[in-house]
Amino acid sequence: MSSRYTPEPSQIDYHADVQAQRVQRAMKLIDPGDVLAVIDRRIAEAPDPKAHPLYGLVLFCLDRQVAVHGGEFFDRFRQMVLAAIDTCLDDLLEMED
Repeated sequence: MSSRYTPEPSQIDYHADVQAQRVQRAMKLIDPGDVLAVIDRRIAEAPDPKAHPLYGLVLFCLDRQVAVHGGEFFDRFRQMVLAAIDTCLDDLLEMED
């Protein structure tokens, strides 16, 4: 007798597996230029220049700010990129449906 566990068919979520495969395929189709376009569009839509992610760096380069925290700077851009990738992924999956 085998001691390996085999789940019952009712315990397997086939829809989750199919969705994970769809997401993997779509991620491979995302063009970096599309992600950058989403980021550029979101930055351009911000009405306040202080909301721009490079605002602190510009002040620093103009000698109007003492320092820019590199970790926060990176984290903010990483969040923007991940949000843009999610948007592109959602768009691709919508087109597939």
